[in-house]
Amino acid sequence: MPVNKKESLIYTILMVFVMAGVMTTYNIVIHQGLNIESLKKAWLIFPISATIAFIVEWFLVSKLAFALIGKFVKKQDPLPKKILVSSLCFVIQMVVIMSIVGSLLFNEINENWFSELLITIARNFIMAYPLQVLVAGPLVGFVFRKLFPLGTIVEPAK
Repeated sequence: MPVNKKESLIYTILMVFVMAGVMTTYNIVIHQGLNIESLKKAWLIFPISATIAFIVEWFLVSKLAFALIGKFVKKQDPLPKKILVSSLCFVIQMVVIMSIVGSLLFNEINENWFSELLITIARNFIMAYPLQVLVAGPLVGFVFRKLFPLGTIVEPAK
C-alpha cells in the first residue's frame, strides 16, 4: 500500500495502533476475563505495547519481512497471495517477539514460563493472522488512502 518511506511510517503507525490495541486487549481478556477491569488494564498498557510494537516492527521486523516477501511473492502473483504472504511474513515475527516481550514484562518467570510462552505464541498467532488479513489490513488500507490519496505524501527532492 505505501509507496515511499513517509507513507510507510504513517501506515506502520496506523497498523500498530490497530493491531497492538486489539492484541493487548485480547491477551488481557484471555488471562483476566472480559470485564471492565481488564478493559481498563488494556487501555493503560496500550501505550507501552504500541510503542514497543512500533519499535519492533519499524526497526527489526520490516527488514526481514520485506526480504521474505520478495522471495515468495512476484509482481504477477494474484493480490490474495500477496496479501496472505505479506501478512504472514509480518505476523509470525511480530507474534513471536511481542509474545516474548509481553511474557517477560507481565508474567512470572518460573518453571512453566517457557511452556506458557509457547501456548501464548500459538494463541496470539491464531488471533493475529486473521485479524491482520480480515480486519486490520483492509481497515488501515481504507483509512490510509482516505486520509492520504495516492501521490499526496511525497518524498522531499534530493
